[in-house]
Amino acid sequence: MPTPDSDVGAIIKNARNDSGLSQRVVAHRAGISLRALREIEQGRVRSPRKSSLRRLIEVLGLAQHPDLVAGPVAAQGEPGAEDEPLVLRVLGGLSASRGQVRVPLGTPKQQALLGLLALRANEVAERDEIVGFLWGDDIPDSFDQLVHTYVYRIRQILKTHDSAEGGGMALLRRATGYELQADEDQLDLLRFRRLGAKAQQAQGADQAGTEFSLLGEMLELWRGNVLEGVSPSLYSHPVAVAASAQRIGAALRFAEIGNCLEEYGEVIEKTGPVALGSPLHEGLHAGLITALAGAGQRAEALELFTTIDMRLRRQSGIGAGVQLREAQAAILRADSDTGGAAPAVPAMAPPDTSRLPYAAGTFVDRPELHRTVQYLSRNGEAAEPEAPSVVALHGPAGAGKTATAARAVGFLRPHFGDSVFRAEMASGSPEEIHVLLDGFLRTMGIPAHAVPAGAGERVEMYQTVLRERSVLVVLDNVTQAQSIRPLLPSGTTSALLVTSRTPLPDLGDGVRHIRIPALRRRQSLELLSNLIGEDRVLREREAADRLASLCGDLPLAVRIAGLRLAARPHWELAGFAECLSTEERRLPELALGDVRVRDRLDSVVLSLGPRLRQALQVLAEEAGPFTLTRAAGRLKCPAREAEELLEALVSEQVLERPPRPGGEYFFLPLTRVHLRGLRPPHTPAVAKRVPRPRRTGMRYAAAAGRAVT
Repeated sequence: MPTPDSDVGAIIKNARNDSGLSQRVVAHRAGISLRALREIEQGRVRSPRKSSLRRLIEVLGLAQHPDLVAGPVAAQGEPGAEDEPLVLRVLGGLSASRGQVRVPLGTPKQQALLGLLALRANEVAERDEIVGFLWGDDIPDSFDQLVHTYVYRIRQILKTHDSAEGGGMALLRRATGYELQADEDQLDLLRFRRLGAKAQQAQGADQAGTEFSLLGEMLELWRGNVLEGVSPSLYSHPVAVAASAQRIGAALRFAEIGNCLEEYGEVIEKTGPVALGSPLHEGLHAGLITALAGAGQRAEALELFTTIDMRLRRQSGIGAGVQLREAQAAILRADSDTGGAAPAVPAMAPPDTSRLPYAAGTFVDRPELHRTVQYLSRNGEAAEPEAPSVVALHGPAGAGKTATAARAVGFLRPHFGDSVFRAEMASGSPEEIHVLLDGFLRTMGIPAHAVPAGAGERVEMYQTVLRERSVLVVLDNVTQAQSIRPLLPSGTTSALLVTSRTPLPDLGDGVRHIRIPALRRRQSLELLSNLIGEDRVLREREAADRLASLCGDLPLAVRIAGLRLAARPHWELAGFAECLSTEERRLPELALGDVRVRDRLDSVVLSLGPRLRQALQVLAEEAGPFTLTRAAGRLKCPAREAEELLEALVSEQVLERPPRPGGEYFFLPLTRVHLRGLRPPHTPAVAKRVPRPRRTGMRYAAAAGRAVT
């Protein structure tokens, strides 16, 4: 039944008012006259042109009113489609459908925003990220209105195509942005991740057949690159980079299992497209070559080897590496010795995970992590084409440098098909580097008798190996740049990731220095929610906020507090926060087993010279932030000398530099608490009563601060 003219005008007028757009703007975008729009809204036009109505529907996101005009909009409700859920796909070009019916997604900008929200599914896409992504540096004056319009249209699409049972995707407004809520049946990216988790479980249970099937399902979800054809800036989005890396990892494992199970046809069908999109990835092509040979296509396999070898020589001047040559050798041996099918390529020993830094399952997503992954994988801002990728992470004690590096390794492992080598530095002495090079070369398959005895020869062999293979080297807890210079990779196939408390500006040219700061408050609360449950945090939201503040938003402190609370579900957050509110008890309470925040802060202070330690304790008595002039007065020295001391303390990561020139320096909260506790013997400490957490059915030992059952 057609909609009355007056209703058509009312619907259009209400939609325009809801979007915050003026009649002039809507008329301009719809390509009609201002007078015509006014007449339509007033219901004075008996039969508005269908073309005009279609353009107004597009501009105002009125797809939920297909009866406004006959045509493509009305056709979306084909029989049967209303019974199907709306499915959004991003693992390839952006598309949406209900059953066999394709759902139009609007203008390019609107699609780009939907793509970004889908990548951030079930988490908040910040408004700053949205605006920067959509317009870059060329932000229009009406950007806020435009974002609102796009969001409104997307909501209308989701609402229009909600299933009869409900529970479809929803776009929600949050304090700092927007969140697209979806589940794995509605978004292919979420299903891909879920299948990946199941495949890992199958691998842990040694169920190769199940794992092979799950990996195959993962690869079938892909139709091209992430959000192909939507916006170039989306290709390098951290989530897109991580998903592409996971796809490569799944293809590598699928080929490894498939070749062992002699499922050569499956390997060719499902890893071929992945290898085609990664033309220089030796591991993928080695697996594909083995599958071709196993399927009786030995000529094609050898031709593929020659193609990849020539491509590598043109791109980097280095031919095929170990994996590809082993695949070729296996074919040639099979042809000359048995004439049969080529055996599976002997898999290179997987990275020794016991040597990799621990990646906590409750890690909170951080922009520093994604910048690290982008740089080392050369998907974003990368090193010079002929230079290796090197990233140096630095930041305060307990800020999560090692955890960030561990998380980055998880994303980057598929990019470095040969190996990941990790070492925790102790002293950085020449002797330690000598032993480290021996371990590295042996890990890379060099026999012990072939490892040179001389330091120079070992470094030369190390550099040769890195030039010929794809290896990620991770060096944790580096104290000085000079000690690790021999370990800098040469060529472009390998990369180096370094963690250090202090910056390493003298490490060399082309190094990407990334600071790992304390968490933002919302990140601290997210970490706490991951540890103790979101319901518990929401139930005591103010107490959780205070607890994060008392922990100084330092990841190590928040994690310790969360783990203690997780082990004691009867503790109230407010009670534990009250306990931490006393400075004398705060650091003793932030300890779990042999992991103590105080020990980390102690090690920093002890590494400083007497002059810096003395300056620290004087400045820690300040009640809050302080200017350079105030610091010079407290230190009783000229301003220039005071500035040198302050900048030295900033470099040592015990003092935070001013956010702007001429601003105030400040301590991280726990650093100040620790320094105040390091009073000289003659300075009396004021004894305070230790508060006790409220509890249910338990006693609390005030002196020790521990539960007594």
